[in-house]
Amino acid sequence: MASAESRKNPAAAAARPPPRDFLVHLEAYLARRDGVDKLLKISRYAARLALAAAPRQLPPAASARLKSFESSVGLSRKAFRLGKFVQSLNALRAHPGLPPPLVLLAYGGEGVYYFVEQFVWLAKAGLLPAHLLPRLQRLSAWAELMGYVGSITIKLEEVAKMESSIKKHLAEGCGEESEAVRSMRGKLLLKRMSVVQDVADAVMALGDVTDGKGLLGSSTLMASAGLLSALISTHKNWNSC
Repeated sequence: MASAESRKNPAAAAARPPPRDFLVHLEAYLARRDGVDKLLKISRYAARLALAAAPRQLPPAASARLKSFESSVGLSRKAFRLGKFVQSLNALRAHPGLPPPLVLLAYGGEGVYYFVEQFVWLAKAGLLPAHLLPRLQRLSAWAELMGYVGSITIKLEEVAKMESSIKKHLAEGCGEESEAVRSMRGKLLLKRMSVVQDVADAVMALGDVTDGKGLLGSSTLMASAGLLSALISTHKNWNSC
């Protein structure tokens, strides 16, 4: 039996691609570096949240295994980021001339963060002297935070433009059920989710910069922010591959 939407707009229903086979979609997702990285991120912060939310309820042996697992996954994620700074560099190179300040802050901060994280991984893996680790981690945290400040600002401006565009279409007579408005609202939702993801990651970066003082010292808050960010990113990557 055809759906109401299909009866209202048969042309749109015919143009819509058929649903992808789940295993084929999963293979494409796992073939992407970001796909595997975000699954590792979910695993890491789920373990950290379990440790933070119920430390006394867990048997000592289970708690020790979870801590070891969380630490191991965190180190594995850093290995997955080898060379990832190149994508930030290319994003800056894509702009003709000197990039705007916010773009420079967003992609420059992100690029420095990913570049320094390579050396953090080498120090944690034992190849670089351990005494370098605190300085590398602080530099990495500051670069990450600056990158998110730029990224959040840019995305909030994009959200405002998208909302304005939707209002303009509605004022011109396009209904809420029109294909154009529905498409724009879908993109707007994804952009808002991306802002939430960046805010969650920025909270964690701020916690690293301030050495977890005050509210930012809450293990439950930090783990929840990390898990929220990972879930949103996984959803975006799944839909885009």
